[in-house]
Amino acid sequence: MAIMLAAAACSCSFINLDPVSEIPEDRMWKNQRDVNAGIAEIYSSFRTALRSNWFSWGEMRSDNFVLYQELPSEFRNLILNQMTTDLACTSWASLYKVISNTNFAIRNIPGAEITDQVLKDDYLAQAYAMRALCYFYAVRVWGAVPVYLEPVDNIAAAEVKGRTPMEEVLRNVIIPDLEKAEELINPSNVERKRISRAAVYCILADAQMWAGDFEAADATIDRFMSAYGSPVAPKSNSRYKFEPDIVNLKNSFVNHLNDRAGDNNPTVDEYGEPNEFIFVIHQNISEAGLNNYSLIWNVLGCGMGQGSTVVLSPKLQNVYEASISKAPVDKRFENYLCGSKSSMETYQVHKYMANGSSVNYQDVIDCQTAYPVYRYTDVVLMQAEVKANLDKWQEALDLIRIVLNRAGTGSRTAKLSDFASRDELIDYILDQKQFEQVGEGKRWFDLVRNHRVVKVMNPINGIDNENQELFPIHQSILNLCNGAYQQNPGY
Repeated sequence: MAIMLAAAACSCSFINLDPVSEIPEDRMWKNQRDVNAGIAEIYSSFRTALRSNWFSWGEMRSDNFVLYQELPSEFRNLILNQMTTDLACTSWASLYKVISNTNFAIRNIPGAEITDQVLKDDYLAQAYAMRALCYFYAVRVWGAVPVYLEPVDNIAAAEVKGRTPMEEVLRNVIIPDLEKAEELINPSNVERKRISRAAVYCILADAQMWAGDFEAADATIDRFMSAYGSPVAPKSNSRYKFEPDIVNLKNSFVNHLNDRAGDNNPTVDEYGEPNEFIFVIHQNISEAGLNNYSLIWNVLGCGMGQGSTVVLSPKLQNVYEASISKAPVDKRFENYLCGSKSSMETYQVHKYMANGSSVNYQDVIDCQTAYPVYRYTDVVLMQAEVKANLDKWQEALDLIRIVLNRAGTGSRTAKLSDFASRDELIDYILDQKQFEQVGEGKRWFDLVRNHRVVKVMNPINGIDNENQELFPIHQSILNLCNGAYQQNPGY
């Protein structure tokens, strides 16, 4: 039986992928070398799962982007809300492959011959946290999903499980797994392309927000800031900090995320000196295969006037242009965007490239880059939303002001008297998050969590009911599971 059975996480053959290892389970997971290889495979399969879906799930159905050219593509369907059940992003197979790998790790690591208990616990924490993160992506995309917490050793005899509601998966799987990871993880693990305790706090607070437990999310973020320092009082020995200078932040996007060689040493951080980034998806492009280029540059743009898959939406373009039409000028305009010449003036998201630069295609062959999943600013903005939901409005605005101060526009932070309701304040916070986090895989999830999809997207692409907050389930999954799953409503 192959240890990394591709179909193990769901008993149906819809996850009909080749095994990634032919080593029988009873000859694997025996020692530190085996376990390290197993954990590395978890992250490798996660990179594959998120390589394109990072954009598809978090960005492309939102109001951030429009197509640069009207060419057939999956992103085109997402932007135009032409959802079909044959789109690659509607399949959960790649996520369940990662979940399968984590289930094998969780079952076998306790029995492995590793004398260093701290290291052994950290390996187990990685598996719990990665299982939680994969289920967290799954419920945000499809809502109810099947839950498998044990490896499936015999696919032919495996049980076909039904879908578990999102709320139950959050409260009974995702949050407990993250709490277990927090308990087990080694605080000295600082590698940003693997889960650290800081990353556990981020995912946990995010999941608690989705569960509507804002008191718990607030407490989790407080633990994060107690461990690593607050935005206004950073700890000198922390690897993670809120970067108050926009030029230094831009440098982190450009230099700390690009061309960093990977390694398997959790005590070595290849992503540079203390900076904003907490957890990233490290993409070794030659390992990922396909066309051997960075999708960040291919999708968002390679530089001044060069082509991209998408450009900033007219709505968001107007917001950014308004931000520099009055004093003080918002510094994010020049640091996050660049002009993209076509039949009309539009803008590419240019966070990941030096201002005024371009990248030739040949320069990105076999490159290594990283997609940000959580950075310190995420924590600040999450807590602002949490405070608003707890009716601590001034505290929420104070957190927004921290982000705007870096942009040079802190004096334009809204006042309490500007809001007549909690919903108005949350709309304001979501607008600030969109402005700051464009191109970081967050906007669609923010709209779904706050049930703003119809309100925001109906005038843009005609989404007219809340059922479409979820993605459809790939038709091959429905066909091969013998009626175990019903299609999400509306598709």
